[in-house]
Amino acid sequence: GGLPLAAASIEQPINVERDGGSDQNEPVAGDRLPVGGGLGVCAKQRRGGGDASCFVGAKGGRKATCTAAPRSSQHKFGSANTGAAFSLRMVGGSEGKAGEEGENLRAEQVLRTLMSVRSKESEKVAVVDRMMGMRQTNADAMQELLDAMLAEMNGVSPVWCTLRWPVPPPSYRAKLGVLSRMMVRVLDGETEPRRQRSAMAQFMRQLSTSRGIWGLEREMITRTKRQTSMKEMLDRTPQDLETPKYTVEKEFSDWEIRNYEKFSVVSAQMENSFGPGTFNALAGYIFGSNKEGVKMKMTTPVINTAGSKMSFIMPSDYWQDTQKSPTPMTGDVKVETSDMVEESSTLAVAWFGGYATKDEVDKRKKTLLSSVEASEEWDLVNPAGDPYLLQYNDPFQPPWKRRNEVVAPVKRRAPAT
Repeated sequence: GGLPLAAASIEQPINVERDGGSDQNEPVAGDRLPVGGGLGVCAKQRRGGGDASCFVGAKGGRKATCTAAPRSSQHKFGSANTGAAFSLRMVGGSEGKAGEEGENLRAEQVLRTLMSVRSKESEKVAVVDRMMGMRQTNADAMQELLDAMLAEMNGVSPVWCTLRWPVPPPSYRAKLGVLSRMMVRVLDGETEPRRQRSAMAQFMRQLSTSRGIWGLEREMITRTKRQTSMKEMLDRTPQDLETPKYTVEKEFSDWEIRNYEKFSVVSAQMENSFGPGTFNALAGYIFGSNKEGVKMKMTTPVINTAGSKMSFIMPSDYWQDTQKSPTPMTGDVKVETSDMVEESSTLAVAWFGGYATKDEVDKRKKTLLSSVEASEEWDLVNPAGDPYLLQYNDPFQPPWKRRNEVVAPVKRRAPAT
């Protein structure tokens, strides 16, 4: 489901993904562990002749402490306690601040480092890694940091927000003005605090690999101007994730008819329209929180059915026979053939970029249904049905890099008699 990583409870034993096999008792540097519904990586290297202390923290105060030798670059952990929800984070370190606890981050420090073209990429990545670690270990502190960053940005004089620079802006205030202008553009009037924090986090993630805030704005402007063709949508699709197979039967300007092969999904009912708990339950299943402890590769897209059910695509090994799938921990999570292709394997699909907000999705669904009804060749299988929503990207992708689709089962219109 496009790798959005929200906090999840992954029960022990910890299943470690490691080149050359897995040892559940001793995770080492480079191991990929189930963390917050995703995969954390213990990759902290010894720096500057000193020790870098790592630990896997557990609820209830239990932890497994790093037992790496003083000159070892591999960080081993002792046997972990069982029956607890675990998360991975780094502390300490003898050089730089990337290993310090995320709670020490300050809003101005983060913004100055990430928005500047003079900051080294390694410094930017370290700051973002600390933010992601904080998100896993202390969500409240992460929210406070993002709120402080928003306040820092909103405190800049409006005049800085109107100035467009032909070169990277010369001052911190000017950079804040660029950031504010970008936020206004992507939020498009949205005032919900959660959405604002999400947009700020997305910008910070992008800034870790870009040439400062000036370069990121130029990228945003360039890519936003591109026609949202299917070619552009394919460019926005994660290339390393498996996705259902289909062929295109007919193309229109902004929608198309596809024939899908059968595929299976793991699904759960959503507790509300946002559904973070549902996402975490599904991500946990994929990453090994199942009765057999089988860890599977992430796939895309995430499917939302009528705002009430969320589904992750199962790896193709389980598409033909769902009985072979690992057993969910609870009855709330079910492996099944996707109902998206049960009514008809022929689907009308319309694509769009940006945020998949409720208003935007409702508008896109109505447009797709109208397009199908106006066509001379196709009919809706269920005219009263609600189209599916497909989202291909993780939540840290900015709107100009997102691929979303709305989908409705169709059938060929019977010839007039």
